[in-house]
Amino acid sequence: MTDDGAIRPASASDPARVAILSLHTSPLQQPGDGDSGGMNVYVMAVAERLAEQGIQVDVFTRRDGSDRPEVEKLAGGGRLIQIQAGPRAPVAKEQLPRLLPEFTRGVLTHAAADGPPGPHRHSPYDVVHSHYWLSGWVGARAKRIWGAPHVASFHTLGKVKNHSLGREDGPEPRVRVTGEERVVAGADRILAPTSSEAEDLVSLYGADPSRIRIVTPGVDTSLFAPRPRAQARARLHLSNARLLLFVGRLQPFKGPDVAILALAEAVRRAPDMMEDAVLGVVGGPAGVDTEPDEVARLMRLAARSGVGDRVIFFPPQPHDRLADFYSAAEAVLVPSRWESFGLVALEAQACGTPVIAAAVGGLRDVVVDGHTGVLVEGHDPGAYASAIVRLLGDPRRAGRMRRAAVRHAALFSWDATAAGIRDVYRELVDRRAG
Repeated sequence: MTDDGAIRPASASDPARVAILSLHTSPLQQPGDGDSGGMNVYVMAVAERLAEQGIQVDVFTRRDGSDRPEVEKLAGGGRLIQIQAGPRAPVAKEQLPRLLPEFTRGVLTHAAADGPPGPHRHSPYDVVHSHYWLSGWVGARAKRIWGAPHVASFHTLGKVKNHSLGREDGPEPRVRVTGEERVVAGADRILAPTSSEAEDLVSLYGADPSRIRIVTPGVDTSLFAPRPRAQARARLHLSNARLLLFVGRLQPFKGPDVAILALAEAVRRAPDMMEDAVLGVVGGPAGVDTEPDEVARLMRLAARSGVGDRVIFFPPQPHDRLADFYSAAEAVLVPSRWESFGLVALEAQACGTPVIAAAVGGLRDVVVDGHTGVLVEGHDPGAYASAIVRLLGDPRRAGRMRRAAVRHAALFSWDATAAGIRDVYRELVDRRAG
């Protein structure tokens, strides 16, 4: 720190202050609940590590009715700032666009009142980093007013999602696609988790390739690490069962129905081998206005398929508990229609659990087919059933996959993710200074 108490950046080109925008979901919200998911984990992990490196990080989110204070200290020294926009209650994602101007005013007002004197008086932040297109709308206006460069991360893309819809999925609204197009056109840098998403940004949105940077997400291997399977099963009260696992929001796009039907087909094909197999489904319905009987719908599907007594539903779990689920499982099923990256698959592998996943999007990078898990083309439950039966029927192969999964996951870290993002920030700060 300097003599006057200000944070000294780690190098001359590091930003001193960064505003991170996460409007539609707080990074402190439980992943798997409502609209929270991998993005929440990503924002929190990166914010903490950037703050630990001496960068003042402020994460702005919309106040949704929680009892948390307006400004809250985060691990590492950053701050979470809740901005009043609309009711102090959850709001459906489809209704959030009308709150964007109010949220923007709240961010600008807070920054003006809270900003330091000196060179940051008129530009309180050196970089603005938005997450998801709604925050990108705000980031674009903050860039114009503050003169600070804008970095955009999308986490999912509307056009890609529309190309990958299942029968029960509705298309993403036009306002989202238009919003994404505008953010892509105006952002100084766009972060993509994989080369696949970078290609989608160019081919579907006309993004300038020179403004795209690939920064891979990570996993906390101090938390997600192999635990003795018998002990993990005992803590989950599943000692007498072999566990298959689905983790994610309960929406058709994530494929929980495929996981249930795959279990049913595997039981039909290999009843003796699957005698003690159960499927754990960890997660809650997506969104605010989701039909309240989403779990009931999946329970009825399980009952019609003959596995009603083999499918166990669990609410979203904190990370420490989730590591028990991963460690207890024989395999984790990720039959998503699309994943920009696939943090669930990476977390599972870090715990030494093979992953049976759809061969789509970032999952092709996260899962090494035949080595740390199995990639399945398409979403036919029969194909997933074949992968389940083969894996459970070959313990030696499963053991090799478990060991390889741990080694593979160790290649990903949040420290490396934060370092990559910091390099992008430095690039923009240097360009602005020049």
